[in-house]
Amino acid sequence: MAVNKIQNHALNELVDPFLGFDKDFVVRRMVTSVADLAFRCLQQEREMRPTMEEVLETLKRMEKENYGAGKADVLDISEDDVGLLKHASSPLQLSADSMSDQFLGSSSSTNTPHSY
Repeated sequence: MAVNKIQNHALNELVDPFLGFDKDFVVRRMVTSVADLAFRCLQQEREMRPTMEEVLETLKRMEKENYGAGKADVLDISEDDVGLLKHASSPLQLSADSMSDQFLGSSSSTNTPHSY
């Protein structure tokens, strides 16, 4: 059952909804990483499965990569950029429509993210 869900990108059916899989990118990334590892562990042929040492190293790497994921990044803004922002003649006026037009163009097709 779990292997089929992973193969069919239906992880949302395996994960407790209270974890925020559908809403939180960090949770989705972590769950997907664990599911990929689980998929490898559930292979029928012994040679295809990772060793316990490989599993441990993979889990440690995941923990290290995701440990600070919820923390805000500190941006290094140069003094020139701050001056430009302070002296801007008009405030930035961005709407969701203007941003989507800018990045997606004016076509009627929509891009949807790949769900897992």
